[in-house]
Amino acid sequence: MGNTKHLVYVLPYLEQGGTEKQALSLIEEFQQRYQISLLAPTGKTLPLFLEKQLNYTEFTSWDRNFFQGLRELIAGIKAANQRQSIDLIHVHGAHELMIPLRLLFPKLPIVFTVHGYHGASADISYRLACIFANLWATRVICVCQTEYDILVKFGMNPAKLEMIYNGVPTPILDRSIVESLAKKFKLDPANQTIIGTAARLSEAKGLTYLLQAFARVAKDKPNLRLVIAGVGELEQQLKQQAQDLGIGEQTIFAGYVNNLPELMSLFNFFVLPSLQEACSLACAEAMAQQKAVIGTSIGGIVEQVADGKTGFIIPPQDVDSLAEKLQCLLDRPELVDQFAENGRKRYEENFGLDRMLIKTEELYTKFLT
Repeated sequence: MGNTKHLVYVLPYLEQGGTEKQALSLIEEFQQRYQISLLAPTGKTLPLFLEKQLNYTEFTSWDRNFFQGLRELIAGIKAANQRQSIDLIHVHGAHELMIPLRLLFPKLPIVFTVHGYHGASADISYRLACIFANLWATRVICVCQTEYDILVKFGMNPAKLEMIYNGVPTPILDRSIVESLAKKFKLDPANQTIIGTAARLSEAKGLTYLLQAFARVAKDKPNLRLVIAGVGELEQQLKQQAQDLGIGEQTIFAGYVNNLPELMSLFNFFVLPSLQEACSLACAEAMAQQKAVIGTSIGGIVEQVADGKTGFIIPPQDVDSLAEKLQCLLDRPELVDQFAENGRKRYEENFGLDRMLIKTEELYTKFLT
């Protein structure tokens, strides 16, 4: 394989979240210049990874069977090194995966990306990530300044940290898919006002508050729609809540959508009511499509949305504030257009995919030469 460097990506899951999207973007770009191997448990997005020119090795998720998963990860990384000597390992999301990798390869560069931790145990996860990364990572990528500050607070060595915003590509829309999605979900942009979001249907995304706020502004507005794209454990609960609030007919639960940019193109504006968030890919995708955004004052959202310029920032769990800002944008379409234009510029300056790829490769190059 000549002088082609061998990069190995290690992920703790292959589901339908931002971690996988970011890793896939890196692989798509770098497979043109590097030999790529992937080690990860199987999951719903595996087919997307298998379309790329890479060597894939499955290991059992450590959540399911730690000892089996550990044995399989060790065997997989050894096999990858036998195919071609590994030059760099990039671990995403799960700090514990670094332990066997560092023990096997004490001098190999290991890059670790923190994608944000959620839930009641988030602080514990951040503390452990800092301990593990200080011991075993060569460099640590955080996806926004807020995450950088959190990691430093919990003890991360700042000399190891690199802040690289999550980036998304400028969408090239397929009009036939846009029309197909509009028909599927009975959306009519010419005669409806469509508010949209894309998020996992979990507690951390705050969708219950969005439903409550939407119910307030949807009264006597039969042509107003709320589209929620995503899947998760709260799906049935949120659907029941929409019915109980009397907005069942106006709320579309779109499920997981492969063509999210095409669906998002139908939105008048975008809402991200998260209670926990790092650097939201969905928010960046909305800005890339020139959409005004209402987001909460959580994590990297405050770095993505410029309050009063590209959208509004509101407190989390604040139904009154969210309903007020929804009503403001519904009443002032000219403000929506202004926010949208400013948001697109902000996307181009900070959250474009090319920027993320360049900064990541610059980091790799420090250890590959």
